[in-house]
Amino acid sequence: MSKVDVFITVDTEHSIGGAFRNPALKPVGNEKRIYGKIGGRYYGIPLIMDIADRCGIPVTFFVEVLNHYYFGKDETRQVCRYILERGHDVQLHLHPNYLNFTQQYPEELVFKDNMSAYDAARQTELIQEGKRLLQEYGVKDPVAFRAGNYGADQNTIGALSKSGFVFDSSYNLAFPRKSGPLFAQPLNDLARIEDIFELPVTCFQEGIGSFKKRVPMDINGAGFRQMRDTLRFASKNNFRCVTFILHSFSFLHSKDPQYCSVKIRKNIITRFQKLCAFLADNTADYNSTCFSDYKKKPLVSENPELIPNISLFSTIDHYREKIWSKLRYEQ
Repeated sequence: MSKVDVFITVDTEHSIGGAFRNPALKPVGNEKRIYGKIGGRYYGIPLIMDIADRCGIPVTFFVEVLNHYYFGKDETRQVCRYILERGHDVQLHLHPNYLNFTQQYPEELVFKDNMSAYDAARQTELIQEGKRLLQEYGVKDPVAFRAGNYGADQNTIGALSKSGFVFDSSYNLAFPRKSGPLFAQPLNDLARIEDIFELPVTCFQEGIGSFKKRVPMDINGAGFRQMRDTLRFASKNNFRCVTFILHSFSFLHSKDPQYCSVKIRKNIITRFQKLCAFLADNTADYNSTCFSDYKKKPLVSENPELIPNISLFSTIDHYREKIWSKLRYEQ
């Protein structure tokens, strides 16, 4: 039985910060939204890398670049260089709503945030612009893409192919309205769509009988035991890949859109530590990797629709943790 390839991915992005609702507000930049600086310590991507590094795990950071229409280029150039200098992977992430800052009145929202709102030619332009920006920021050969909000469609696949990409990771079974236009068939493992390899965010099912819901392997929404059980299921059932998602701000909870009042999500930090330790302790079954090291390896899954069913015990444990965390004001 071959190892399961595991991807830890981080959507690395700024926040509009309520500026579209209230033009007096300003988008939130690197310090709070990406580096997560609170009281002289960092709880954003520096801490994510610190935890992963201790376990020898590479991380892929999907970095949003269209924010240059508000922040300029230096903001994201600094982020890319920081990630690369620490030996991790940078790939492309786009939120086209930043194009609204090219307008006199950004709050009118002329530009939508999902890639699927644009035709094939416009998507190709956006993806090629994003690729050029990443290369300008020091990323030699971007090969993977994730659409903001998982909002991709078939045109996205064609645009990626024309732009020299190998992978897309926009599909998420837990968001069928967002991911449905990308591919009609349910996907939960590596599959090929035209010339692009699709690595969906891995999902599992929790619940009983007809009361089941699909949950993505998001560090903020899945408990450690649920993630561990999904990994074990994947190993026993010959999954090619398991893909996790975090955000650059996953370890923080902000009570306001400007990140003026922020609490540290200690339980999420602990959850990520446990996940990385589990992967480090089970290298016979799991190979932690990243997209820049994977482009020559992809073999599609024989059963990409397979969805793990998680035990009731693991689900109860997760909700117990959530309740306890709220009582301790950590969420």
